[in-house]
Amino acid sequence: MPTSYEKLYENLLPKFRSYEIPLMSTEEVKDYLHDFLIPAISRFHVCRKNLNDRDDILQRFNIELSDIEIEILSNYLLIEYIDSEYIRTPTILKVQLPSNDFKVFSPANFLDKLVAMRTTYTRENETLLTRYAWLGAKELGAKLGAGYKKSKF
Repeated sequence: MPTSYEKLYENLLPKFRSYEIPLMSTEEVKDYLHDFLIPAISRFHVCRKNLNDRDDILQRFNIELSDIEIEILSNYLLIEYIDSEYIRTPTILKVQLPSNDFKVFSPANFLDKLVAMRTTYTRENETLLTRYAWLGAKELGAKLGAGYKKSKF
């Protein structure tokens, strides 16, 4: 059964707040989030399913993704969103604040916090990814140390 992109987006949207999202139509949100899909797929390099088997016109994967695969992929979408919208763009330096707020706001400090948040999300997702990979190896019957011979040294 195919997995729609919408299922990914539904899992992603509660994880971040964007002031632009409530102002967008459903189709605009889908188009906006789709821009982060390809980079997110490339980060999920150990997926046991072919994430390239998808139909961008119908907005779905032609395969059924498990809950953990959806979670990992939507987390990578979030990381790509943070990178694209805040870390790799100079817009953070153009924050529009009233002058009295600007005195207590440090763009460099804000950027540091965003980088730290992205690092936290990345570490959490890498842990989930490692668990996913080990579960797959276990399902295939792989054993820790299989094929390893101790040397006589």
